Amino acid sequence: MRLLCDLGNTRIKWAWAEGATLSGFGSGDYSGVEAYTTRLVGCARPTMIAAISVARHRNEAFVRFCEERWALAPQWYRSLREGFGVSSLYEPPEALGADRFAALAGARARFPGQAVCVADCGTAITVDALDGDGVFQGGAILPGLSAAACALRLIAPGLTGSPGDRFYAAYGRSTQDAVGGGLMLGAAGAIERLFRDQGAVLGHDVRLVLTGGDAARLAPYLSTPFEYVAHLTLEGLAVMVS
Repeated sequence: MRLLCDLGNTRIKWAWAEGATLSGFGSGDYSGVEAYTTRLVGCARPTMIAAISVARHRNEAFVRFCEERWALAPQWYRSLREGFGVSSLYEPPEALGADRFAALAGARARFPGQAVCVADCGTAITVDALDGDGVFQGGAILPGLSAAACALRLIAPGLTGSPGDRFYAAYGRSTQDAVGGGLMLGAAGAIERLFRDQGAVLGHDVRLVLTGGDAARLAPYLSTPFEYVAHLTLEGLAVMVS
């Protein structure tokens, strides 16, 4: 089986691919007892390793791990001007994060012929517009939940709140609740505003697709109908490898 890996800014995500079927999804951070090396070390030897990365400073260690563990070097995939059903208007096309391109390829394969806005909620939140002909019209990038909380604490050390695993109202009655609610509702509001504005270009039948590590946390705050696809980027990488 092929091993598919997505090296993000704070975590690495992976899946095993047998043809078009993905299984064995996992993720890990880059240090400590939950590091990806401890999670993958017991896995069988893959027939190939396909990888995308937005954390190039992590690539060398990942290559070394793959070569030491399986005597295999990963094959790297990058954004293209055109490929896998997607035509990119990004300038220059290779500057588009490989994870964003893979998510677009995954959306095109999952929703053929449909206009979609892909909201990928990770370290950064990206909202990308793909029209019904597969043309990537562009997108927007904003801080993810953790990044926004860290930035706020850095500038204003007294604002130490961060979103927890519960629902926040718009009227926080403690500083922690006010910060958590502001981050959650602010991110959800930004996604919906971008979806509305992108929809004006893509057409009224555009579909909002939610993915990424924080997607499930943000989902309850969205009033716009959406499709949740947990592993869209890895699905897209599978398309790029096939």
